[in-house]
Amino acid sequence: MMYDELRKRVLLKTGLDHITSRDCEQIANGINQSLNRHISVTTLKRVFGFAKKQHSFSKYTLAILMDYANADGLILPDSKPALSANPRPRNKQIRSFITETEAYTEAFNGQLSLNPKQLVLEALETLQKQKLEFLPLAERGRCVGMVYAKDLVYFLGCDDQMYGTLYHKFNFDLDTAIAILCRS
Repeated sequence: MMYDELRKRVLLKTGLDHITSRDCEQIANGINQSLNRHISVTTLKRVFGFAKKQHSFSKYTLAILMDYANADGLILPDSKPALSANPRPRNKQIRSFITETEAYTEAFNGQLSLNPKQLVLEALETLQKQKLEFLPLAERGRCVGMVYAKDLVYFLGCDDQMYGTLYHKFNFDLDTAIAILCRS
């Protein structure tokens, strides 16, 4: 499951082989220092199974943990698939992904999201209007990935002969654009 992979990445980032509930405060402080973002100790205890989880984690919590785990461009060995079943991008700056085999989160609770079949142009318009850096991708009420505005801008601006002009790239769906980014 995706949560297990994310927990492993956070542990690798902190240098801990195993975690106790006391370590959650240290991790929260590390996240605050490195990203200048707040995540509560209780939330971290829920993530690592030391406190009861009543709901799915928010996209904010998941994004913070992903950003923290990937702050140094951490790529796990290929022994298991990383956060998605798609190959991880060679460009370590790409953070967008779509899972193919399992939902990224269990329930989605109707939060603002994009569909993987939406066009890149529609996605950029939504992100810009909402003044957001990223949004989850949802299908049939389940979150299946994340898309970041800067990744889409990179996709539009990357110079390649294979995928045509800017106009054509605007009309790619998010699923295809993220797959191309992950291959680059």
